[in-house]
Amino acid sequence: MRQLLFCLALTACSTESPGGTAGQVHVVLFTHIEDSAPAGTLGSDQSRTVYLGLRAKMIEMAERSAAHDLRWVLQPDWKWLEAARLYEDSTTTATTGGKNVLRYLHEDLRVTIDPHSHENGGYNYADVAYLLGELGVGGSTVIGGHIWDPSLPQFQQWDRFRAPIAGEKYPSATWRGDLLIGAGTPNHVNDPLVSGVWRPQDRDHYFVDDPDGNIVAVGAWNDHVAGVEELVAAYTSGAVAPDRMLTASWNITPSELTAAGGVDSIESSVLVPLAALRDDGRVVVTDFQTLVAAWQADVGGAAFLYQP
Repeated sequence: MRQLLFCLALTACSTESPGGTAGQVHVVLFTHIEDSAPAGTLGSDQSRTVYLGLRAKMIEMAERSAAHDLRWVLQPDWKWLEAARLYEDSTTTATTGGKNVLRYLHEDLRVTIDPHSHENGGYNYADVAYLLGELGVGGSTVIGGHIWDPSLPQFQQWDRFRAPIAGEKYPSATWRGDLLIGAGTPNHVNDPLVSGVWRPQDRDHYFVDDPDGNIVAVGAWNDHVAGVEELVAAYTSGAVAPDRMLTASWNITPSELTAAGGVDSIESSVLVPLAALRDDGRVVVTDFQTLVAAWQADVGGAAFLYQP
């Protein structure tokens, strides 16, 4: 088992008794819709067909998650949102109670909707947040994915979100993100392995907590359900105290959703075992903003990283 645990130097260890969800692994299941989806030129028959196909799978995924009383998080980039503004007409919304699919997922099936952006195509995070607002599901301050390493050319300068930014496509829009999910690398081939919650000090000291920082980071961990079970074991063995929050999250990709039997496979391999761990009091399946609220309420906002 990975054994290196530490309280961050800038954060005192809590002496208060933990409460609420303390001692349970906090898990977030999310899906990124990248800026390549839907395939094809917006407004084309190809684009509409691809959009409607993935739309149906999103609804199916949300229904299965709701059946197990598990939270699922959807984080779309700009192209999907512009497609929704084009294709969510009276014919399309006849299957979703007259609501566009994002409103239906959020309001009827309890799906959390966050911005996600690689800031390509003339759209940045503020534009994505603006489009979510136009579609009736805005308000999230989650920075739904970013390249964290300043040595890489794809570095997204997460620290600029310490103050509001203006949109590129919609320059009248402003938005400030305050919650980073994980620490991504291009194609996720070398993502740092870390569980926990902290406030990155600056771009060159990402894994050092700044108690006065106004952006929070949530560690993603890895290995999906097996990784969650490893974190559960860390609590059970006493290797990690219950007043230290452990976290795990991963992307259930659109290709997994649309594969033959894809949602069935996700249900059996992910939803069912997580529901069992939840029923046993071992995990909480949540969204990022609720996770951070629990971190503040249940363990006093004590920054902690669990790393190999």
